[in-house]
Amino acid sequence: MYARLGVALALGLIAACQHSAPHRPGEEFVETIRFEGNRAIGAKELRDGLALHRAQEHGAAPDPYLVAVDGERVRGIYVRHGYLEVKVHSRVDHQGEAATVVYRIDEGPRAKTRIVISGLPNDAALPESRVRRALPLRDGAPFEYEPYDTAKVKLLGVVEDAGYAHARLDAHVIADRVKHEAIVELVYDTGPKCHFGAIEVDGADAELRAAVRARLSIATGQTYSTSAIAKSQRAIYDMKRFSTVRVLPDKTDGDTVDVRVTVSEGSRNEVMLGGGFGIDPVTYEVRGRAGYSILGWPTPLTNLDIDTRPAYAWVRDTGQYEPRARATATLTRLDLFHPFITGEAEVGYDYMVWEAYTSYGPHLRLGLQTPLGTRALKLRVGWMIEDFAFTNLSTLFDPTLASSLGLDRSERVAELQQALRLDLRDSPIEPHLGVYAALQVAEGSTYVGGAENFTQATPELRGYLPLGSSVVLAGRARAGAFWGDVPATERYFAGGAASNRGFSERQLSPTLTGMVGSTFESLPVGGGGLFDSSVEVRARLGTYRKMGVGGVVFLDGADVENRFSEIRFGDLYWAAGTGLRLFTAVGAIGVDVGYRLNRFGSDDAEPGSRYAFHLSLGEAY
Repeated sequence: MYARLGVALALGLIAACQHSAPHRPGEEFVETIRFEGNRAIGAKELRDGLALHRAQEHGAAPDPYLVAVDGERVRGIYVRHGYLEVKVHSRVDHQGEAATVVYRIDEGPRAKTRIVISGLPNDAALPESRVRRALPLRDGAPFEYEPYDTAKVKLLGVVEDAGYAHARLDAHVIADRVKHEAIVELVYDTGPKCHFGAIEVDGADAELRAAVRARLSIATGQTYSTSAIAKSQRAIYDMKRFSTVRVLPDKTDGDTVDVRVTVSEGSRNEVMLGGGFGIDPVTYEVRGRAGYSILGWPTPLTNLDIDTRPAYAWVRDTGQYEPRARATATLTRLDLFHPFITGEAEVGYDYMVWEAYTSYGPHLRLGLQTPLGTRALKLRVGWMIEDFAFTNLSTLFDPTLASSLGLDRSERVAELQQALRLDLRDSPIEPHLGVYAALQVAEGSTYVGGAENFTQATPELRGYLPLGSSVVLAGRARAGAFWGDVPATERYFAGGAASNRGFSERQLSPTLTGMVGSTFESLPVGGGGLFDSSVEVRARLGTYRKMGVGGVVFLDGADVENRFSEIRFGDLYWAAGTGLRLFTAVGAIGVDVGYRLNRFGSDDAEPGSRYAFHLSLGEAY
């Protein structure tokens, strides 16, 4: 204990020494830096960029040269914000050894923007309005240097993208102090309009080379376009077969631009090992994962993935251990029948010990996935069959209930599957802006190999809206419904870190309740209708050891019933809460605490529980 206290005191003394001014008697030092007349820009922003600020921290004297240089720095800050007529006067006030450096600022009016563009050709594919849209400044709006500076590359790219591979841009700002304007002059020298010439692909064998060519958005004779080059590079990277992809135009031959595509294959063998754990008021779960992938086997466009996911859960209330395991082998074929169509064949085996029973058995899936005109919209169609048996049923099941749920016999489910996904988010891992929408439909039938007949639909919608530079408003709504039979392995459950956070994992569900021996148990069995919704505000709070730290507040509303028609939308289960995020290299580690706001009765889901604690990896949605 005393050793820890000594270390803490030593660290505190070191920190104090680093931030205190080592002033010695008899020497002048900078005590204060003060600003006068600054209305548009705060003192902190002005002070942080000054050399005298560092001199102040080290107890140094006010060097006259630094005073003058910092006056120019203050002026530069104002100019970058559009105050082109600003005047900065400096002085040093002395009081004994202490010196106060004062900057008096005459801000003047903020300049308005005027944009002048010249040198563009008479080309319908390159109207002046297209160039103006690339500049985040408008005529008559307050001028800012930063958006002007950052837009220069884009302003040239707009012209290059229209076919002018040799274009040059002379961009500069002229201050008109009479009219209080900042004139942004964009002078183009476009050169000739160019077309793509010969296209060569290096670094891949014949079959892979053909797949690379199929992903090119450029062709010989086509008008030169930088966006087509970038789109081609993204599409080749999306094959996940190459460690490097270069699409390099050769602009040395007049109006014809040859292109060389160079690829380098990545490692063909990959081993994946991982693990994690989850904690909520009902269970403590340890999870593992081991996988092995072979790229380009048994054919150059085919990949084999083997994945095992064992888990072990301890149920706090009953003291029981629940082993769970899934093992799959997946064969994926790129460009099946046509470029961009991906085919999958998966075989696997599941052994799951759930709260009310144990299920085990094999499954087989076949599927095709293709984009529909754009990378953001994808369609997947497939067929699945699984054959599960059930054992270790809770004594709370009577024969009639077990039979109605299909737990007294093996279950063979076969279905046709369709999924349509639209992803317009700026990032799939940590989105700040955009929309994600999905619709999954399945039709189970004896005609496709199953023993039950049903239709299942699960639509979902997510949205993200930034509320400033570090705050995001996120929302989600998800529904699910069955028509016909409801297979036990396909039933809906809610609750947990990715659902209603006022409940433990899977606990928001129709349940069996009763005494098993001397223990009261509440066992979820799932339902045929689901509604799950959430809204949350996410904010960045700072950093910890170079990792971002964030916080969330949320409101979740959900329900699961035997049929979708039984859900009472005016009386959902509601929970509110808060959480913290630590943004690591492997994703956001999250801690959430949800508090239930209503429906605590003995006939409701997870009776007797008012809150839930969740530790998870990644955002809730």
